[in-house]
Amino acid sequence: MLRTTLLTFLLLYVSATALAEQATAEPPNVILIFIDDMGFGDVGFNGATGPETPNLDRMAEEGMRFHDFYVGCAVCSGSRTALLTGAHYQRLNMNAVLFPNSKNGLHPDEVTIADMLLEAGYSTTCIGKWHLGHLPPCLPTYQGFQSYYGIPYSNDMWLDPDNKLAKDIVIREGLTLEEVQAEHRSRNRVPLMRNEEVIEYPIDQSTVTKRYTEVAIKFIKAKKDEPFFIYLPHTMVHLPLAVSDALKNRTGKLIWDAIEEVDWSVGEILSTLKETGIDEKTLVIFTSDNGAAVGSSLPLRAKKGSVYDGGIREPTVMRWPSKIPAGKVCREVTASIDILPTLARLCGGKLPKRKIDGHDIWPLMSGQKDAKSPHETYCLTHGPGTVRAGKWKYYPWREGTTGRRRKNQPPPKVDPNAPKVQLYDTVADIGEKNNLAVSHPDIVAKLQAAWEAHNAELKANKRPTAQLIRPSNAASANHPDVKSSGKPIDWTKAKTGDIYQSQSVENVVGQPIAISCSVEGKKLNGVILAHGGLVTGYSLYAKGGKLIFAFRRTNKDIDRIETRLGKVTTFTIKATAEKNQLSIQINDEQPVTATSKGLLLKHPAEALSIGKDSQMSVDNQAPTQQFNGKIRSIAVEVGELENK
Repeated sequence: MLRTTLLTFLLLYVSATALAEQATAEPPNVILIFIDDMGFGDVGFNGATGPETPNLDRMAEEGMRFHDFYVGCAVCSGSRTALLTGAHYQRLNMNAVLFPNSKNGLHPDEVTIADMLLEAGYSTTCIGKWHLGHLPPCLPTYQGFQSYYGIPYSNDMWLDPDNKLAKDIVIREGLTLEEVQAEHRSRNRVPLMRNEEVIEYPIDQSTVTKRYTEVAIKFIKAKKDEPFFIYLPHTMVHLPLAVSDALKNRTGKLIWDAIEEVDWSVGEILSTLKETGIDEKTLVIFTSDNGAAVGSSLPLRAKKGSVYDGGIREPTVMRWPSKIPAGKVCREVTASIDILPTLARLCGGKLPKRKIDGHDIWPLMSGQKDAKSPHETYCLTHGPGTVRAGKWKYYPWREGTTGRRRKNQPPPKVDPNAPKVQLYDTVADIGEKNNLAVSHPDIVAKLQAAWEAHNAELKANKRPTAQLIRPSNAASANHPDVKSSGKPIDWTKAKTGDIYQSQSVENVVGQPIAISCSVEGKKLNGVILAHGGLVTGYSLYAKGGKLIFAFRRTNKDIDRIETRLGKVTTFTIKATAEKNQLSIQINDEQPVTATSKGLLLKHPAEALSIGKDSQMSVDNQAPTQQFNGKIRSIAVEVGELENK
């Protein structure tokens, strides 16, 4: 009897194993959709209440949601490195963010998903934002992709004059070929590339989501009878936001329109898979590179740039009909570094010979009973760093600090009684509000040890990036209009038209701010000074006979105070933001005051500009043209204002 039972159990086990292997016997096509700056709370399947995402919601119903999926960096280039190589970006010495004047990029000796799948017999293409090196030998065509179509870096950047121009390049916005060849550079004006050449400059950003989608659909139809890999890293919803005419002004918010267009794109791709009869042969993975910049990361804490969950835990769904169980939610810790080793298993690819950090998560994707996260600890060394282990999230630094501050910046004001580290139960406390470090010293000690071991191993086993190849007579690829490179501003020399990097301004987080200036002119109109953009910042401008001071704490909260300019033509102005109060004083008149919601919560990422808001507008009610008066003097002071 016992022998019969054992034999029956063995047969059942062998049969189940055979079925599992059979389920993955035919390598799938792979479409990897990677959104830029889309937050956890920007999709319906995670509870979004603003934008509507019916296609993503249906994809989640037909596939599996990954509730605890982490990316490898809280900003662009580091995150893309981790996704495509399965290795932490620090292991590969990559920058967290690359720029058009960067000197390095992802080394072509590193094995990407595309390299692996190309060797396994797949057709490969990259459509969208690359951002891992925009010149040889770091372009997609050097990294396993047979073709490339897209913008080589973030859409708020500028043209590198060393990018090769195609003979049939389309030049837009009234520019001439001669101007482009003569080192034309302008913020938010970026090139469209095909393979290794610029085919259009500057691209109309309102068309990019639609055009990427059309190129992807064309590729699917052309390759439907052979295995293929599409890497579709969308440019949206990164600032500056733009939407095609067909989806514009649907929601009342540009960010929601942009999210809905990304959702439309997903729907078009899924429909094409069904139309071509390859739906059940295709694995589609949807996720984002980091937390929301403008949208929502709720209910998670913080946003893009932070290692709190709102910066690195992403809306993620994977769909493969009949292979990935429909309508399920995986709550185990998974990460973007796991995609490469998982695809190696599913697609018959070979793992890189050099060390990577990801693990095969097919047991979780396929819904195997009792499957667990392959990460006993998931360590992320971006910024001040963090460790996720099961339900626990650990930060080896005190709350209210980041472990870093700008040069000459005073130490932040921190509660001296606060624990030196942070520990949160992410299941019971998804918003990471209740620090449990004091009550769980054993867990703190264990995760601190894991953190230290991880950093020591990374430091001992780093690999090089590749140097971008530039001509010996290369033109400057530096920022087109920034006045300084992080040095403090000399306000005695500041004048209309100057633009300064944001770090040139003393840290404004939680600090009072005073703008002092002397201006002349009749019927004044235009921005006198602006620092920041849609996310946070402040702006002083004249409009309709009034002087207006706008103060934006968050993308949702903006306070304004205004006063009449009067009939004089010379104005000495002081605009201040103190705790819960804004004020404006003109000449010797009585100051006008108004309540506000408080001081800035983060330092503006965008530059400070004089005489015009040169980037994303702090206040969409402000004039867009250059200030029509004369600025005699101007200065921004940060800190206590009693004697200023």
